[in-house]
Order: sequence, then structure tokens, then C-alpha cells
Amino acid sequence: MSDKKRHNPSAKEVADYLILNPNFFKENPEVLNSIEIVHDSGAAVSLIQRQVELLRTDYNSTTDKLMELLANAKNNDDIFILTKKLILDLIDASNIEEITALLEKRFKKDFGADESRLMFFTESNKNIPKGRIKNPAESADRLAGLMKPGESFYGEVKQDITKFIFNDETAIKEVALIPLTSNTLKGMIALGSARQGKYTENKDTLFLDFVAEVVSGLIDNHNS
Repeated sequence: MSDKKRHNPSAKEVADYLILNPNFFKENPEVLNSIEIVHDSGAAVSLIQRQVELLRTDYNSTTDKLMELLANAKNNDDIFILTKKLILDLIDASNIEEITALLEKRFKKDFGADESRLMFFTESNKNIPKGRIKNPAESADRLAGLMKPGESFYGEVKQDITKFIFNDETAIKEVALIPLTSNTLKGMIALGSARQGKYTENKDTLFLDFVAEVVSGLIDNHNS
């Protein structure tokens, strides 16, 4: 009788067997100790050493994610405190001119904006600080490619747009344009950054929408 051909199990069969027999290595420790795995560097390491390396990698990854979460939580907490203080001070403002001056100053001082401007789209200059009025038709034409009605814009813009918004030549690369929801005076909050990555669509900008809503309500109160 001829010898039967020896069957070499496939990788899947080995994997399935080990999964179905979780005590295999415990009952056969000499197998575990003899296994070597080729490391990325090309050197052979034991299975236990490789497992330790993987655990260390997982630990470092988890630690990095935890630190990132803590940093974001701290940042959100700081934004909440600064936003609350800004809103309370805006409520105490006596007129639109004070609201404008306070808002522009605090966004640069507390929120890290390189440029800050409260703009109004109107033909009238009643109750509005100098240099903050933009012609509605011209504004609609200039900003049509950036902003949809009632929606904010975050991202990079060309120099002619930053000059139109901030009235001067600037080194601004990114802007946040948040429309007001005022019933009596149309406009927007315009913030500029000289570095990339500050005003993007993936950033948490919910507090900017909230500030714009509060400012809009206060403007309606002072403009009634």
C-alpha cells in the first residue's frame, strides 16, 4: 500500500483550529516559545515580544487619543467661558456702535482672530459706526461666489475679497463669514486669519452662529 500524501493545513485551517481551541498554547507552551515573527526591521522576534510591541503601540495610540480629547474638552471649556463673558458684555452695550467696537476687539483679543469686522449691508448710515457700511448690491456681487443666502462661509479667499471686507491690504488667508439674522439690519461678522487651518468647515464653529444670533437680536433692539 502506498503512503498517503501528507496533508499540509492551510493558513485558514490553522487559524480556525486555534480560534476553536483557545487553550492550545497554554497546553503546549513549547510551541509558543518556539514561534518567531519577522519584524518590520527584518529581525526575527518571538511571538511574546511581538505581542508586547503591539500592546505598547496600542497604549501609545490610546494615550494620544485621550490627550487629544482632553485638549479639545479644555478648548471647548475655554470657548464657552469667553463666549459667555462676551455675550454678557454685549448685552450691557448702549448702542450699535458699542456693540461693534466690543465685538471686533474681543474676537481679536480673546478668540485669536487676526482681523475682525462687523459689517452692515445698507444704504443708510444711521446708528452705524464709520467704515462698517457696505453697499448691498456690491456686497451681493462680491460675495455671491462664497456665501449662499443665510449660510456661513469658512475657508480660503483671494486678496481682493479680504481687501473688500477689511478695507485694507492684509495678509489674511482664511476667513469666517457669519451672516446676521437681524430683521432690521442685514450684515455679517467677518473674521480673518493669517494662518491656514483656523477657519475651516471641519472646525467647531457653533459658538460663532450663536454669537451672530445674539448680536442680531441686540441690533434689532437698538434699531427699533
